[in-house]
Amino acid sequence: MSTSWKKWFALSVLGVALHAVAQVNMRPEVAKFLQAAQEAIQAKQPDMALIKIQEARAAQQLTEPEKMFLERLSVVAAMNAQKFDVASSSLDYLLQSKELSSVDRSTLTETMVSVSQRNKDHAKVVQWARRYAQDGGKSQAVHIMKVQALALQGLHKDVLQEMQDAYKVSNYQPQESELRIYAFSQKQLKDEAAYARTLTQLVTRFPSKDYWSDLLNSMGRMSGVSARMQLDVSRLMDATGTLEEAEDYLDSAQFAIKAGLPHEALRMLEQGQVAGLYKGASAVSYVKLKQQAQQRATEDDKSFKSLTAASDHGPMLVQLGDVLLSKGQWGDAAAAYQKALNKGGLKREAETRLHCAIALLKANQGEQAKTMLQSVTDDASVVQLASLWMSLVK
Repeated sequence: MSTSWKKWFALSVLGVALHAVAQVNMRPEVAKFLQAAQEAIQAKQPDMALIKIQEARAAQQLTEPEKMFLERLSVVAAMNAQKFDVASSSLDYLLQSKELSSVDRSTLTETMVSVSQRNKDHAKVVQWARRYAQDGGKSQAVHIMKVQALALQGLHKDVLQEMQDAYKVSNYQPQESELRIYAFSQKQLKDEAAYARTLTQLVTRFPSKDYWSDLLNSMGRMSGVSARMQLDVSRLMDATGTLEEAEDYLDSAQFAIKAGLPHEALRMLEQGQVAGLYKGASAVSYVKLKQQAQQRATEDDKSFKSLTAASDHGPMLVQLGDVLLSKGQWGDAAAAYQKALNKGGLKREAETRLHCAIALLKANQGEQAKTMLQSVTDDASVVQLASLWMSLVK
């Protein structure tokens, strides 16, 4: 008996397409069980379908076409029944066939990756995902499952290599889940600089308070970070709402004092006080830091008179801008920085441009701030900070 099964091959469930052949020469003793299995799948009774498929398996001397179709149907029924070990066994058989078209093999291999993930067989996920890529498969979902499986096995160096290979593809855009895995593996390998770069991509493309907090805390902990850089990181934390604990404000105040900007320290301390964060030991630290900042602010105010916007000395204008920025006088600070930049010859021009942009942004001059941020070059750390501030420009 020759039975047409063409309509069966139009069925697609969880990525398994039954489309390999238009007709299969099916013996009646096999066909009746598989027909019943097909009807059970359509009736959303996958467990019954698996019973019928098993009865068809019991038939003597199944032909290769019968066996191939039976296993295809088994994959569909097993996945609907969430019996992924059964689906995996059927896929193992199907993928051994040399008669599969390249498209069919790609579809079945992709399904095997998904099934292996459901089975929590991480090694098998990696094995079949790599086979899929070797055969020319391009699904980003498969790549994500692969790097996730590698990370779950603790193979973090392999995760980094896979991601680096992915970036070699022109205009490759990793998804949020990929970047999270990438960042996790970088952190496990204690590569703080790489971890910060990946978190930068996350906050730029998928901004969230958690990503900002992870990134800025990471940047503040990096070795060799100057007090000026730590203060700039604190300023970003303030702008992104990630200064939340008493220690955050106390640390920010200390960075400001070390950077020679006591007025900014006082502003930071006041924010923490208004939020009611200082209790116990932090309250004691608050009082000490405030006294220290007030004393230095009084001394600075006496010498501030020598810094005037009329100065023609570029470095002195930068100092003036820094003081005005620390006091929250945004417009005046921006003007001082711009005048200094026009003079040229500044020792830390990238920082000056960044601080000028912050002042412009605080003064609600978004377009000018954006232009200034785009002009920051030469210093990689400052360029990174500029790119982060850029993401906040509306």
